[in-house]
Amino acid sequence: MELLKAKRHELKYTISDLDCLVLKNRLSKVLKKDKNCPDEGYSIASVYFDDYNNKAYAEKLNGDAIRHKYRIRFYNDDTSFLKLERKSKVHQMTMKASGNLTEAEVKEIYSGNFEFLMEKKEDLYKDFYFELSNGLIKPKVIVRYNRIAFIHPVGDLRITFDTNIKTSMNQVNIFKDNINYVPALGINENILEIKFNGVMPDHIKTLIESGQVMASSSSKYVYSRKYNYKF
Repeated sequence: MELLKAKRHELKYTISDLDCLVLKNRLSKVLKKDKNCPDEGYSIASVYFDDYNNKAYAEKLNGDAIRHKYRIRFYNDDTSFLKLERKSKVHQMTMKASGNLTEAEVKEIYSGNFEFLMEKKEDLYKDFYFELSNGLIKPKVIVRYNRIAFIHPVGDLRITFDTNIKTSMNQVNIFKDNINYVPALGINENILEIKFNGVMPDHIKTLIESGQVMASSSSKYVYSRKYNYKF
């Protein structure tokens, strides 16, 4: 089943280990954890797709007003539940379309067999088929990290702290054993993301601005490609 999330604001910041701990502690007093987020957080791994010219990578670096990228994502190292996602940026707003894939289906994609995508009714799968079958995109990198997520009902606010962000460099098959990951960011660097509709609640904005955070224009995908941007 395809899920299309409405256009939302998305802010990204780099944040140190210490400020990450301080801000998480402050937010925990006014926000609830995401229902799927245990106290210690959860792990996310995504294989990102891009074309031979690294269009998605270049569009992000150039700050293009309209851009899209595809990824296949799973949680807590459980590849029995996989999600295909298309993340889109349209001027200052983001939106995401997502749908489920089976292990067998993703293995078929790695093998170069995409026809099954056309049998699904949702446009997301058909669009992904078009990109794959025309040789436009292929797996480029795996990104993995740990996440703690907070939510607030006003503006459908979601605040996430992504730590221990690593890149697989040239290894792109999520089913391979012993994938070698290296840090994607510098020492003592993490990513804070804030997503919301409309306007961020003032008291949350004040809490965020009281911390030592630095606005970031780069995504985890861009950071993860710094070792293999020619791949």
